[in-house]
Amino acid sequence: MKRWNVRSLIAATALAMLVGSTGCSKKDKDDPNNGGGKYPFYNTEYTGTAKVGNHYFPRPLSLRFGDDNSVSAFSHLILSKYHREFTGKITNVEKNGQGQYMVTILFDLPGEEQFNKAQVYTFTSDLLSLTGGSNPIVEIPNGTMKLFPKTSPSMVGTWAQPTQPGWYPDVNATVFFTQGTTNYFQGGKPVYFSYDDGVFFTERYKQDGSRITFAGVNTTTEPPKIWIIPYYGVLTADGKTLYVDSYESIARLPSSFSTFDWNGPKGVTPSLLRQ
Repeated sequence: MKRWNVRSLIAATALAMLVGSTGCSKKDKDDPNNGGGKYPFYNTEYTGTAKVGNHYFPRPLSLRFGDDNSVSAFSHLILSKYHREFTGKITNVEKNGQGQYMVTILFDLPGEEQFNKAQVYTFTSDLLSLTGGSNPIVEIPNGTMKLFPKTSPSMVGTWAQPTQPGWYPDVNATVFFTQGTTNYFQGGKPVYFSYDDGVFFTERYKQDGSRITFAGVNTTTEPPKIWIIPYYGVLTADGKTLYVDSYESIARLPSSFSTFDWNGPKGVTPSLLRQ
């Protein structure tokens, strides 16, 4: 078997700034440049990585802004509780002198989440990227979240780790098929249901725009067994990179507790590249 060679915002009425005012005015609603009464970032999505909850590396994140005040976040937030996907509401919108929209969001987390507080995010004036927020909810550093296209790139094809063949062994090299199934390669060798019969191991995946849910696998030989590990991923705007993370601690991913980078470089978001 040939070894894998790896390469490389919601809407309410819109707001214009008035001196000393942070509220919405009739003039703002009548502005012909505000999307016909809705903010220009309505029905948009931003993808990339962000500091989401407590984790060893920035997590994959998709933020979707509805045609009202709704916001949906696809990631894995770990605070007092676990949230694999969470929603929120826009509570305020302001527009500064540079044409940037500053949006305040309060995520709908359970009352026991003592860390929850309003998050303020800023869109660039061209709406191509998003930044802001604060630890420990969702902090988006500059340049990490980009506007995702309306028509999503397909996941179909082969995806593999960027450099070392041993990195991210659960998803080392993964083939996504049009039928919604995957095959796996680890260290350049295929993962089989039955090695003797040459039957490839197959598992289901689901794509919802940039949001991917799929499986990682861990094989053992004594006794022979395949462990199925739930993973999720977020596609970048260019469709070339899939940032990945797992919902389970047993996943073979980088950890700050590791002495060596067995499963990938510490502090770096795991990723697969389209081949």
